[in-house]
Amino acid sequence: MIRGVGIDTCAIARIAEMEAQFGPKFAARLLTPTELAQKNWGAASLARRWAIKEAVAKALGTGIGTALSFQDIEITYTAAQAPLCQVKGFAGTVHVSVSDDAAPGTKGFATGAATGFAMGFATAIAVYETA
Repeated sequence: MIRGVGIDTCAIARIAEMEAQFGPKFAARLLTPTELAQKNWGAASLARRWAIKEAVAKALGTGIGTALSFQDIEITYTAAQAPLCQVKGFAGTVHVSVSDDAAPGTKGFATGAATGFAMGFATAIAVYETA
């Protein structure tokens, strides 16, 4: 049964400003240690991760706050680059999708330039026991 659906849009320039203001602390707050080790993070990549984690929190009905933090949501990828989402304390499955408005081969996509928007979409599938 679908527990919830979430969507979020994030301005890449906003993330670039936060990254400039807080330095490496920003990525460490947003990403789990596993995620930090995956790649060299730029503003566009961080914006995509922000959007997807916000969408997951909305799908679960909590938002980011005391009940659920960015550190509770981990996104990894399959060999085919399909995103996988794990949420601490959630027994169900969360399907996620993420995109931005920079096309492959463009400056924004290749370098993580601070232009455009990132969008995350999540569907939380809950496991309910029936009597």
